[in-house]
Amino acid sequence: MRSMRNSPSKILIVDDAPDFCESLAWLLNDEGYKCRVAGNGQNAIDLLEHEKANLILLDWEMPIMNGAGFLKRRGLRADLLSIPVLVLSAASNIERNAASLKASFLQKPLDYVRLLCTMKALLAETST
Repeated sequence: MRSMRNSPSKILIVDDAPDFCESLAWLLNDEGYKCRVAGNGQNAIDLLEHEKANLILLDWEMPIMNGAGFLKRRGLRADLLSIPVLVLSAASNIERNAASLKASFLQKPLDYVRLLCTMKALLAETST
């Protein structure tokens, strides 16, 4: 399922688990995406000041600024609102919260094929 875009889509992975980030970035890079990693929501906000992302994969529970905090800050910035966010969490009870903050949701552990399909759909929505 290699990305069909001329230039690779830029994916920002926001998660406080380094091993998860490294594994996911490796898999997505192999699919043709260009990945960056941030360890929490504040790091993601700081990184987005300098680098644009086409899609954000966001953990919900993180130190410093969690997923909800990131999405609330994102809601205050028109430049960030245009970037789709996919929340990845083991907690199924946050799906409604994520949706109310304009984010999609997939439950961990991840089904990799479902993740790729969801990512492709979110990226297609923003490229039209």
